[in-house]
Amino acid sequence: MKTSGIASFPLLMFLSVGQAASISVGAAPKGDATSVASKIIKYNFPECKRVSDASRISDGSILAKCDGIEYLVFTMYNAKEGRVVELALNCTVAKARLNVDCPRR
Repeated sequence: MKTSGIASFPLLMFLSVGQAASISVGAAPKGDATSVASKIIKYNFPECKRVSDASRISDGSILAKCDGIEYLVFTMYNAKEGRVVELALNCTVAKARLNVDCPRR
C-alpha cells in the first residue's frame, strides 16, 4: 500500500462504528527499531532516503526520523479482512492537517 501524506491514517477518522470495532491499532513489528522503521517508512513514503533516530515508545510503536521528518510507525489489524497492515504516519502532516500530535518518547 503506497500512499502519500499521512499514510492511511485518515481512514481511522471515517470508519463507521461497526468497522471501528473490527480494527485495532498495535505496536510496530518486532525487531531493531531502525530496521523496522526504515522498511515501513520507505514502503509508505518512497521519497525517504535515510531513517535515523528510531526508537520504540511505551506502546511498542516506533518514532523515527527520515530525512529530518518525524514518523510514527505502527500496525493496524482489520479483523474483517483478517490481516495486519504496517503503517507510517508523517507527524508533521498529521499535526498540520488534522491537529493530531504523535506521542513523545
